[in-house]
Amino acid sequence: MSKQANPEYAAKDPENRLLWRVPYTRLSVEAIRDSILAVSGRLNPALYGPSMLPEIPAAALEGSSDPDKIWKASEEDEQSRRTVYVLLKRSMVVPMLEVLDLCDTARSAAKRMTTSVAPQALTLYNGGFVNKQARYFAWRLVNEAGRDPARQIERAFRLALARPPTDAERDALLQFLQEESLEQMARVIFNLNEFVYPD
Repeated sequence: MSKQANPEYAAKDPENRLLWRVPYTRLSVEAIRDSILAVSGRLNPALYGPSMLPEIPAAALEGSSDPDKIWKASEEDEQSRRTVYVLLKRSMVVPMLEVLDLCDTARSAAKRMTTSVAPQALTLYNGGFVNKQARYFAWRLVNEAGRDPARQIERAFRLALARPPTDAERDALLQFLQEESLEQMARVIFNLNEFVYPD
């Protein structure tokens, strides 16, 4: 099935109860985090072993009832392992994972809840993890595409979206790069709907 709109079907079944199209579904938080790491070039593919200890933002530590008992973060290379290796502790869930609908670790559920709320967009645009990975993505683009902005944009789209940019997208980003840094463009690409709502 397609995700494309069909006005005739939409008029008859606006809520898609008859499943005439595939509904848009956001990636799980694990897939979003792993995709960001893969695109930035920082994904550590190491398998097995103990859990890795992700960095907890200072604001989250301030809200903790016992911040001294929160773990010391693993080395950055270890933190770049797949999200399945993140230590999950009920008393301190990593904020990015929690905001993006990590499953409830205290009880079983037949289906994971998927929400769309403002803190998710803020986390993916302003969060420390995404900004750090945007920096690495920008460095990767310079290393792989050189200093030519058009080649950087082409490479960024191939890595993040598995397709070339359209002419309109290329023109918009060329203009964007005249005013903003490559790192900011990388952050924008991580926040495209197409990145977290794949076809």
